[in-house]
Formats: sequence, C-alpha cells, structure tokens
Amino acid sequence: MSPSEPDPQSPAGGPAVAVSDRRARRRQEVRDRVYRAAVELFVERGFDATTMDDIADRADVARATVFNYFQRKTAFLDEWSALRRQKALAAVRRRHLSDHALPEILARYMIELARLSTRTRVETVALMGAAIHTTNVFGHPYLAQEMARFIASAQAAGEVRADVEAEIAGTLVATGYFAILSQWIAEEPMPFDLESRLLKMVDLICAGLIAPAPPVG
Repeated sequence: MSPSEPDPQSPAGGPAVAVSDRRARRRQEVRDRVYRAAVELFVERGFDATTMDDIADRADVARATVFNYFQRKTAFLDEWSALRRQKALAAVRRRHLSDHALPEILARYMIELARLSTRTRVETVALMGAAIHTTNVFGHPYLAQEMARFIASAQAAGEVRADVEAEIAGTLVATGYFAILSQWIAEEPMPFDLESRLLKMVDLICAGLIAPAPPVG
C-alpha cells in the first residue's frame, strides 16, 4: 500500500473526525457548565443581582466564554424555557400520541410542564419570575407555535372546526399556560395544584375547538 492510499482498516478521516468530535463535546460541556452556573446563581441571588462576571466565576471560565455561548443574560431564560418545552414534547412522543385526540396531546404536554415545574418549584419561581419581568413571555412565539402545530394537525384530520385559526388558538393555549403559571409562582406555599388547573384550561379551550360529531344516521 502506497503512502497516498488510505488504510483500509481505518475509516476515511478517522483521526480528524475523532478530534472534531472531542472538540464538539468539550464545547458542549463548557456550555452546559456555564448554563448550570447561571441557573444556580439566579436561584441563589436572583436574576437581577447576578452578573455575567458572576456566572463566569461560578463556571470557572473567562467572561468572554460566557458571551460566546450566551450573548445576553436573558438568553439563559430562553434556554431554560426551551429545555422545558423539549421535555414536554418528548413526553408526547414517548407515548406515541401524535395520532391521538387533540385534548389528549395537549393534556400530556401540560402535565409534563406542570410536573416539571412542581418538582423544581424554587427554580421555576426564580427563573419564570425573571422571565415575566424581563421578557415579553406573552408575546414569545415558541410555545404558541408548538401548540398551533398540534391544533393545525388535528384540524387537518377533521377533529378541529374548519373555521378555527390554528395560530390564534395556539396563542390562546400558550397565554393560558403563562397566566396560570404566573399565578402559581406568585404565592407561597403554592396556591393551587398546577397540573389540575392547566388541565382545566385545556378542557375549556378544546371545548371551543373540537368539531361537533356528525349526526348518526
């Protein structure tokens, strides 16, 4: 075998790929450490009292490294919310609910969010409270868009009334979620069962979305 020929027992680019993978893992590990440091500090000191320098010190990285991954402090809140949405969506997928009735899909999504918030109430109070006061959570499109996709899919299957605008309905569900969660974090001890209240909200909204059953006979 000539020096220019690849080793048949070594995958093309093997060493380079391995180095690239290690670097990617290292970057992700640093990013995760910075994120965890920020969340810990927000819980301990509060969002407003925590600086990017504080986060860098806690994560044991340079200040510039923090900004490489999170260019503004509110980006940590965006990440926190995104991770929760991912977990809720994963719960829907684990139960293979994509072809189930819309109320069942939305209920499972809200159950997961409620249980996650309840298990991590201190963290939820700190970060959701910060999000409410520093970002426009009611105008944040991501949760509303996800709800709208569920509703549009159910509409295409004939489950949701044809005159419903999925985007508006999705915004309604997301707004209901944020309003209820805002009430839940505002008092100590928790003023009501979050899961039960969110499920009632889902039932109420779905009652206005679901198409009437065709007449029998």
